Amino acid sequence: MSAPSPACSRFQRSLNLAKDMRAVDDVMRLVWQSHGEGRLSDDEAQSLADLAQEQRGKRASAVGTPLPSARLLSRFKPRRRPCSPDRQAARDRRRDLGGAGNMPAAIRRAFTEGQRAALTIIAGEVKHHGQCDLPIDRIAALAGCGRTTVQNAVHEARRLGLIKVTGRPQRGRKNLTNIVVIVSAEWLAWLKRGPAAHRPIGSKTSTHSPKMVNPTKNTGRRTDPIKGSSSPSSRDPGSAVAGLREERGAAVASIGRSWR
Repeated sequence: MSAPSPACSRFQRSLNLAKDMRAVDDVMRLVWQSHGEGRLSDDEAQSLADLAQEQRGKRASAVGTPLPSARLLSRFKPRRRPCSPDRQAARDRRRDLGGAGNMPAAIRRAFTEGQRAALTIIAGEVKHHGQCDLPIDRIAALAGCGRTTVQNAVHEARRLGLIKVTGRPQRGRKNLTNIVVIVSAEWLAWLKRGPAAHRPIGSKTSTHSPKMVNPTKNTGRRTDPIKGSSSPSSRDPGSAVAGLREERGAAVASIGRSWR
């Protein structure tokens, strides 16, 4: 593994020396700015984002007040931290989605590879359904990244004015998933011109209903000489009358022979 750049080392020291969460946020704002300018690589920015999330948890636990005993009991089961059973497959999926090109280059530069993979999943849902209401764990599993990476991607995209996040709290019950909508006109135009995010499964169905045929109806060609027939004699009334006369004469001749 290569040594971190001087800028990355400087940001790591700043995060370790941050006294409160506001200071951590200020450092991360400079981190994303440096990453957008190309002074930090994707891996360095991702490692700094993970370090900042760890520092936020430490600062919150240090200044937090002890919870009362009534708050310790909950009706909901504790959330189990998801982990990928196949890290190699998750890494390949993250790299493929991170370079899928579902956002303009100007927007791509502001996010790491893992964050781009998470935003690609969100963009695919918005393109197909108009909005994204998937839970964070589901987005992380599809993108091949962690839950924290998805949260950082959503927070940064909302800060840049690219998306709009609407919460759906429920009183006395577990909150519903947030609804994410893309509000960037440039990103929406890019998605509209790009390929479909989801391919429909199954064969094409005809839009025309089949013609129903009555099984008891005679579908054969009519031979009525009055209404028309496919035979040459039915098209000519004179030939049809001549044919009837010949049949009558043959019938009379056969009756005469039978009486002899």
